Amino acid sequence: MTDSPTTLAVTLVPMQQVLADYGLDFRVLALRAGIDPDLPSRPDARGSVHRLQKLWRLASDASGDPLFGLRVGQRARPAVFHALGLGIMSSGTVLSALRRVERYSRLLSTNGRLVVLERDDLLILEGRRAENQVEISVAAFDAFAVMLCRLLRLCAGPLGVPQYVCLPHAAPPDVAPFIECLGCPVQFDSPVLAFAFDAKVARQPVLSGNPGLAAEADRMAERYLEQIVPDTVAARVRALILQAMPSGEIEQVDIARSLNRSTSTLQRRLRSEGTSFHKLLSEARRDRALEYLRTGEHSLADITFLLGFADQSNFTRAFRRWTGKTPREFRP
Repeated sequence: MTDSPTTLAVTLVPMQQVLADYGLDFRVLALRAGIDPDLPSRPDARGSVHRLQKLWRLASDASGDPLFGLRVGQRARPAVFHALGLGIMSSGTVLSALRRVERYSRLLSTNGRLVVLERDDLLILEGRRAENQVEISVAAFDAFAVMLCRLLRLCAGPLGVPQYVCLPHAAPPDVAPFIECLGCPVQFDSPVLAFAFDAKVARQPVLSGNPGLAAEADRMAERYLEQIVPDTVAARVRALILQAMPSGEIEQVDIARSLNRSTSTLQRRLRSEGTSFHKLLSEARRDRALEYLRTGEHSLADITFLLGFADQSNFTRAFRRWTGKTPREFRP
């Protein structure tokens, strides 16, 4: 795979629909941007971010509408986010939905990433730049923000409404349409794209959550990502962690040795990929814990052993940190 960032082409379908409303021909604009006009009709297809952003700018300019991005976002359906859309819709809490976005945002685009942070009483989904990041158009930022907020509201109702959204572009003359579309206050001229949620609310259970469906969506997303994301040190470390987990001997020095690297070199490489050994270990344990608890095939003592924890109390503390619940409270 090339290092050039790519985007899931089906995300262009709402743009096609809005352009048709304006009497504009998507095919003509796509060809001008160097894009196959039939690309969005192929569910798994991806396109160059550079060319897709050129198309976004051409389409926004042709519409003459400063709210073009908002209108595109309003036409989106969950399938536009591929398996991630299904995962969000099936999530048991807003927090678990945000964690899915963090984990699988590369499915939508490899042009940067999204991370979940906790600050004071807020959970914040925040954008991070990649080294080779292509600049994103204003309309594309607006459309993504509306798409994500719509999906979270469909998933969780009022629980899915952010406290506020930050957009990395100048404020328009009239901010009211943004507040109406996003359902919350909007901060402009932000250094990053961000969605802030009340941490306590984000941990409340969503009654329509479906753990089995969410787990299947995760598996679909993993399979798709394996096809598009280049082999990374982080991916190899995660695989070695999963392999070593039942033994309980998950030491960074051993993982580094397996990769023929020093510990310090491994740490530097993981930092350059935006992660760390301890974060990968925590994420791997969290994901496996959720999977084991949802299937109901293992006792808590067995899960403690399979995740490499020294005792059940350590597992319970970690699980409460990940989800806000104990394993017993989470289990169906």
